[in-house]
Amino acid sequence: MLSSPLRLFVRGLSVLLILGACAPASAQPSGPSAEEIKAQISTSVALTVLAYKTEQAALASPTLLPTQTSLPTPTASLFPTLTPFPTTTPRPIGGGGAPSTPAPYACSVVNKLPADNTVFKPNKDFDVKFWLMNVGTKTWNQGADLLFDGGDNMLTANTRYELPQVNPGKMVGPFIFDAKTPKKTGTYTMTFKVQGGLCYPYIKIIVKK
Repeated sequence: MLSSPLRLFVRGLSVLLILGACAPASAQPSGPSAEEIKAQISTSVALTVLAYKTEQAALASPTLLPTQTSLPTPTASLFPTLTPFPTTTPRPIGGGGAPSTPAPYACSVVNKLPADNTVFKPNKDFDVKFWLMNVGTKTWNQGADLLFDGGDNMLTANTRYELPQVNPGKMVGPFIFDAKTPKKTGTYTMTFKVQGGLCYPYIKIIVKK
């Protein structure tokens, strides 16, 4: 259906056409003839209608904007995959046998003087000192001896000590022995023992001029 302004325009043209048709044939204007005016009016009406339809079609279907260019899809991983640290394989503990049972009676030398390979002059007095620990499961009864057992005997006085009662996990000492280095140069070792063979303390010295 035509809009109101267009209907008015078409009606006006129709009136002009009717008036033109009713004009007397004898009046011959100097301008265009009645037929030419009809043709021009028809052409104008046709162009007006066509322009109106084109405008309505344009309003009904607006020109679509060009599709925006999509952004490139980001790469799934911008950083290189990190190599995980290697997992440490736990080592089996023990040799597969039954765990060792602590001995009822045992001792350990926790300290001694002189240290191994200490250098002394020939014919030099020195002290031998031992600190012992009960590492067994039984208490040492008072009366066990710590005494010279073998090797190069360099003792000059007492050759044994009577140990006190020692509970498991307890340390005793120092036990001090008087000694003197030999007159000749060389390496000398002197061994002691706790009565019953619980442990074997020793010293090792070097004699030089």
